[in-house]
Amino acid sequence: MRRRAFLKNTVVLSGAALARPRLHGLAGMMSGSSGDAALAHNASTLQANADSGFKESRFKIGAISDGFSGDFEEALKIMKSYGLGWVEVRQIWGKYNTEATPAEISRIRQLLDQYGFKCSVVDSALYKCTLPGTKPVTTERDTYPYSGQIDLLKRAADRAHAWGTDKVRGFTFWRVGDPASLYSRIAEELTKAADVAHAEGVRLVIENEESCNGGTGHETAAILKLAPAGNLGFNWDVGNGYTHGEVSYPDGYQALDKSRIWHLHLKGMACSPGLKDCHETFADAGEIDLAGQLRALTRDRYEGTMSLECEFEAPGMNHLQTTRRSLEGLLRVVNQAAS
Repeated sequence: MRRRAFLKNTVVLSGAALARPRLHGLAGMMSGSSGDAALAHNASTLQANADSGFKESRFKIGAISDGFSGDFEEALKIMKSYGLGWVEVRQIWGKYNTEATPAEISRIRQLLDQYGFKCSVVDSALYKCTLPGTKPVTTERDTYPYSGQIDLLKRAADRAHAWGTDKVRGFTFWRVGDPASLYSRIAEELTKAADVAHAEGVRLVIENEESCNGGTGHETAAILKLAPAGNLGFNWDVGNGYTHGEVSYPDGYQALDKSRIWHLHLKGMACSPGLKDCHETFADAGEIDLAGQLRALTRDRYEGTMSLECEFEAPGMNHLQTTRRSLEGLLRVVNQAAS
């Protein structure tokens, strides 16, 4: 959970004094986008959510935009209706943001300003690939080969500058049978990337991704301990470790160097007894003590950003409905943690 302007400097949810935006104009805002009628029909419901839900927060809460829509403007409209003011940019208009054209890069900047959003992180697929000489256990394939990783990082850095953030997300290569055997090599690669990122004026936030070698808090902490670059830190995902049997909070969180946590992903995880068959669920459901995690962040004076990441497909609901339901649950948890 992110972003800490907590104990002394209470920040409105948007991070920019967006206290409880009224939604009487939402139906008009939605016109001209796909799903107009359905979104306009829900305007009164969203107003009720805003009135009874998340009003004010010490946390810089946002979401990954494509959880709501691949159309960036439509995503911002929906997110704005909940009072959000931070956005993490991953896929836009059917492509990864690192493939955006100059015109699309400019359009995103214009939309951020138009709807009053700040970009928290530019997502990249940096090192979400096979480390040369290894045999991954995952069936996922490289979208970008190892040879193209530094160019990928530079493109992400360009977008970070254009959209007003200094954070680019990365990973720890596709997972192998014995991840610990690669920690030193991964640390060397991350250090090289951090050097490039430093020259480009950005920081790297490394996500504990279950399909990668740093899949848990303990694993990612061990890797970053070997790579102490000042612009290399954590994108702490509070759910991914469960797929490898780690209780994210408090166990995984305790393993992290708190001073190097610069971004969070928030979600819910449901598991069978013994942390078996874990899968994503709504942010306010399942195993994760998100309220406890948020209180710990407050205690540890965390001042960074955090995003809802919803990739859950709930039975009988489309993805937009699922993401909305998960966000509403998350905001209730944040209220609980702040009370």
